[in-house]
Amino acid sequence: MKKRLFGVLALVLLAASVLSACGGNGNNGNNGNSAGGTATEGAQTAAPATDSGTEELKPVELTWYYPLSQLQADQAKVQEEVNKIVKEKINATVKLMPVAVGDYVQKMNTVLAAGEKFDILWTGYMLKPEELVRKGAIQPMDALLEQYAPELKADVPQVMWDGLSVDGEIYGIPNQQINGSRYGFIIQKRFADKYNLDTASIKKIADIEPFLAQIKQNEPDIIPFGVFGTSFINPQSHDDQYWVVPGLDDHFYIKTDDPTYTLHRYPEEELDNFRLASKWYKEGYIYKDAATEKMNDYLTKGQIAVDFNVTLKPGVEAEVKAKNGGNEVITVPLSDWFSNGYSATTNQSISRTSANPERAMMLLNLVNTDKELYNLLCNGVEGVHYEKTTGDYIKALPDSRYVPNMDWVFGSVFNSYLKEGQPENVWEETKKINSDSEVNPVGAFKFNSEPVNTEIANLNAVWGEYKRGLVTGTLDFEETWPVLYGKLKEAGEEKYVAEVTKQFEQFLKDKGLKK
Repeated sequence: MKKRLFGVLALVLLAASVLSACGGNGNNGNNGNSAGGTATEGAQTAAPATDSGTEELKPVELTWYYPLSQLQADQAKVQEEVNKIVKEKINATVKLMPVAVGDYVQKMNTVLAAGEKFDILWTGYMLKPEELVRKGAIQPMDALLEQYAPELKADVPQVMWDGLSVDGEIYGIPNQQINGSRYGFIIQKRFADKYNLDTASIKKIADIEPFLAQIKQNEPDIIPFGVFGTSFINPQSHDDQYWVVPGLDDHFYIKTDDPTYTLHRYPEEELDNFRLASKWYKEGYIYKDAATEKMNDYLTKGQIAVDFNVTLKPGVEAEVKAKNGGNEVITVPLSDWFSNGYSATTNQSISRTSANPERAMMLLNLVNTDKELYNLLCNGVEGVHYEKTTGDYIKALPDSRYVPNMDWVFGSVFNSYLKEGQPENVWEETKKINSDSEVNPVGAFKFNSEPVNTEIANLNAVWGEYKRGLVTGTLDFEETWPVLYGKLKEAGEEKYVAEVTKQFEQFLKDKGLKK
């Protein structure tokens, strides 16, 4: 049977994605929408560099905010090397502003609310471009792309530009990477071998439970299942399947084979995520303090036996090994590849307050077309933080003080050096997946949150009280859900759902999906 997405796609994102959903993230950066003013209004005029150098460009400093799982000790050293290239190519310097991933949404909300002048910010699943457009926080890029980044414009597939367009204008540069999703388990190989795990027998998420029981019984220092308030799970079979409706708060779905595209809010298949978490917490498969602890503190020590992932991409084993205490892992896919078209998961946008949007665009073009610069951001300085092995393969040096291991944050991963264990053709395979994945029929839907911003803020506040407890099973679902749902209704749930339904129905008509 062909497997598709069934309500787990957006249920495995970082906790911040729910809290930041649909424009209800507390303080707005600039009030109003994106209308009024051009991309270059009030900015310093910048002419493109000539063949003879950068004499026509005045020196400027750019500021770039982005998230990292861990801040890097040699950040300043890497920034210095980055600026040698940027200064030579576009007569600019860049102030790199990494923020711990768990703090990124709150930090950027504060930066935007203060009206801080800066140039580039990472946008994506935690900080959605369409919401920032409605807040007037980022600026359109069409003219900037045409004039200052023609190489980048031509390299990116049109489906990605469509996914980053709001009201006909482009508001983000996609960090090209895997654009499909395939969910399943990442399991430490040493435990799979030790307990003779039959991976072929795992057809749905609940099938991993006997293996978790073995880990719990025999490995006292190991956490069987790694959920720390940052991911959901779904125990259902693939017989009753859903597409998630993107651009919302990850709790709206349509059934895959429903020609009416009827919206489902909190279907039982989703609520069973929480029921299973409750069960596994009581069995001791989930860490007792998972609701308050950070997963990375245990993952980097190799203390998590099984993790759940929605992007089991080519070469993921090598990438995860580096994050997993150096322990080898195996993957157990539970679905085929599927895609929302382009879900704007990881991108760069230009701040409305940027004094130099032209130069910011030139920098983004450079990062995505200059392999040396891109890999400097991703891997640090050759000979200091990593060494070349053979061909395009590199290896981090022991005790390296710069190992972000988050290439997808900076730009197109198709420019990445290869990590040990990645297939040589990993980027060709990735591009094939991007072109062949089954596409969500409503993936282009974008929600305008302005009519219900107050309700969304209130709903997010309610979810903020309960989410980590429900995800980790720390809160018993059957006892908690009636109370939680009652608070959601008081916070404006019905008005919010009505507005979503109205806009979604109009989208279906506009797209010719419904008469």
